[in-house]
Amino acid sequence: MISPSPSPSNLVTGGFPTPHPGVSLLLSFSFSKPSCLNSQPAPFYILGSGPLAAQRAFAALEADASVVILGKGGLENACEELRWRVNHRQVDWVDLDNAMGYHNIALDAPKSDMDDDALALDNYFSNLPSSVIPKFLCITDTLLSTATRRSRASAISIYTLCHARNMSVNTTDYSDLCDFSFATTYRFLDSLASPSSHSTFPSFTQVSTSGGALQIAVTTNGQGCRLASRIKREIVTRLPRNLGQAVGNVGRMRALAKERDQNPNLAQTSSSTNISVAEELGEIDPCVDTETASTPNLPVPQRPSRTHSSTKADSLDIGNESVAERTRRRMKWVAQISEYWPFEKLAAMTERDMKRYLEDECVEQEEGPFTTSVDSQFSCPATTKNKFPISPVLPPTSIHSIFPSPPTPAKPGQILLIGSGPGHPSLLTVAAHRALTELADIVLADKLVPAAVLELIPSKVEVVIARKFPGNADRAQQEMMERAVKEARKGKCVVRLKQGDPAIYGRFGEEMLYFRNPPPFSPSTADFPPLPPTLVIPGVSSALAAPTMRQSLEMPKYERARTVVILMGVARLKSVVKALIASGKDDGDYPSHLPIAIIERASMPDQRVVESTLEDIECAMESAEVGAQRPPGMMVVGWSVPALWGDGNVNVLDGGSDDVEGGESVRNRASETVERGFPEEERKTTLLKNVEMQTAEDIGRVRNWLGNGVRWRVREGLAPAWDMFNINI
Repeated sequence: MISPSPSPSNLVTGGFPTPHPGVSLLLSFSFSKPSCLNSQPAPFYILGSGPLAAQRAFAALEADASVVILGKGGLENACEELRWRVNHRQVDWVDLDNAMGYHNIALDAPKSDMDDDALALDNYFSNLPSSVIPKFLCITDTLLSTATRRSRASAISIYTLCHARNMSVNTTDYSDLCDFSFATTYRFLDSLASPSSHSTFPSFTQVSTSGGALQIAVTTNGQGCRLASRIKREIVTRLPRNLGQAVGNVGRMRALAKERDQNPNLAQTSSSTNISVAEELGEIDPCVDTETASTPNLPVPQRPSRTHSSTKADSLDIGNESVAERTRRRMKWVAQISEYWPFEKLAAMTERDMKRYLEDECVEQEEGPFTTSVDSQFSCPATTKNKFPISPVLPPTSIHSIFPSPPTPAKPGQILLIGSGPGHPSLLTVAAHRALTELADIVLADKLVPAAVLELIPSKVEVVIARKFPGNADRAQQEMMERAVKEARKGKCVVRLKQGDPAIYGRFGEEMLYFRNPPPFSPSTADFPPLPPTLVIPGVSSALAAPTMRQSLEMPKYERARTVVILMGVARLKSVVKALIASGKDDGDYPSHLPIAIIERASMPDQRVVESTLEDIECAMESAEVGAQRPPGMMVVGWSVPALWGDGNVNVLDGGSDDVEGGESVRNRASETVERGFPEEERKTTLLKNVEMQTAEDIGRVRNWLGNGVRWRVREGLAPAWDMFNINI
């Protein structure tokens, strides 16, 4: 018999794994104050006042830290985000220029070896109240890419000072001067609907309901920070979209498992001892976040079955089960649910479901905070003599239950707006081909779609050709849109097939808005739920070709009806914005409130869209919310950016006080007063008035698009409907 070769991790006597130093001890750290302590946690100090300092401050604020920014030159020299947070009292500001001098204390390093900033920090820390003991300092102004980078000698001086004070330090871009590091992280939402889309808060405001409890962190331990960010995105895109909601539901379920027994009106001491419930509950939490928890399948004594003669009093004390024992059992049930149930089911749980899953005896449904009604379809057929239904061992709605679950609601339909490409079937996109040959239940095609493309559609799929004959184009368009909505409401996959690309002479914007909010066709359809978002599949898969930027940067003049698309220019965003806005006084200058969208990693699972205005887009891209760029990226500038948001904003080129037909400049329109014989002074007055009116209405459009007081919006990922086109290689 040949013994297997020992693995590298089992070369120590006894078979225990051998540690291989060189990585980090990963901890999840929170600054929230424990309820058992009266003292406040020490603040988190950040040295520097640039965009990186703002990112670190945001991360610390989400961990419930009290943040203090240590800067120089006054608050006016700090980045815009930090100024906003200081002015709104989210973080504190300390100007080191006002903290010069030092307090006589014993340090390992002589005072003469310390630079001015280290002396200022020494003085500041020495004069803090005795109850405040500094623990952490993050040095951010040593970033390699900054023009005013702190010298290494200064960083060493500050690092030495902090070590003398038993403070842990992180020094950006100096790994040897770091006691801790920041992993690249992602925080999942507790709900799939992001509040930022409709938030009325400023962009810097952290809405408490937007973030969930689930975070993931990736570190390469200094070997590739940019690679760590990419790895994080790859992990996020492969996890279920509603994973954060599943974690939130399990957390709420854990709270419900303890709530009833910790209720003062219900809590009791153990029947056999005088130990309090709180003390018993403190022994173990089977759902604790650790890899060394005991197995959830450890054998336990079986609970007695309920008999028809059981009384309510008997059922509450089966086997002399104490309150704490009952809670521990419920917590073990939560651990079982966490271990075995699909993420989709965890995410879909309602509070009513959670309570029902945790009920050990149905009679308890009448008591306290767990009172709930159970529909007849969930009830067991047998009842006790007291008319209480008998619970099976598993909840009636468990995925393992022998009892039927409630009827699953009909699957909502889906509308796909697809372009048929240049014409030849071989030039269809893969997504368009799959939609036509595998997914479609009905195809509503324009009359110009080539017959060769229509022949790909299986014979079992109904094909309807639009009756866009002379004089009937608008009516035929309405017929197709109404038919699409009616079929989708039946749960069908409706393919709206157009020649070429839907966005080019395809009226796709009109159809998108119609499908999003269709009018009621009759009183019986007024209460229909909204359809899933319409998915637009382009007619071509190749990228656009455009000249690259060299030394000079020339932009086309501003025209109200024009949309400018800039490829591969995000790295030169500052120069692009400067070239577009220019002085803001000439006819061809772009208004600073003009909408812009930066689309990164377009059509990929980690796609990100940052929407803002020309005057705020730089600040948005430097904010903690956006963080690192994700090349490749493209910029879309113009009034088409907000055109399809919400209920639509498609009247930007309509005639009226704000615009003129065809997007003609207001200045050109005002010049007509000269041809009509108006005096020069009156012409200038009319021009100024029209410009002011148009600017005011345009700013109102932007406010309606982004939200009152919101300066940018960040949207992550693709629409869920794209999942049906995933290709497994």
